[in-house]
Amino acid sequence: MTELALKKMRSAVNKYREESGISIKTLAFTLEGFSEQQLRNVLNKTDGGPKAVEMLAKLIEIYPIKIN
Repeated sequence: MTELALKKMRSAVNKYREESGISIKTLAFTLEGFSEQQLRNVLNKTDGGPKAVEMLAKLIEIYPIKIN
């Protein structure tokens, strides 16, 4: 996955968080097998590997998050 696509996914998740008021802790809870700290690292751009893509894709699948 390109860095641009990963950036768009991160932006979409962060925008959804801001608009909905949902916490990272709540989002992480819905991701079985991933910790809150792992999600924070992904959203803060300190992790960009395959697990980051998997986490963001799961969130976009579960929640009504739109990618622009």
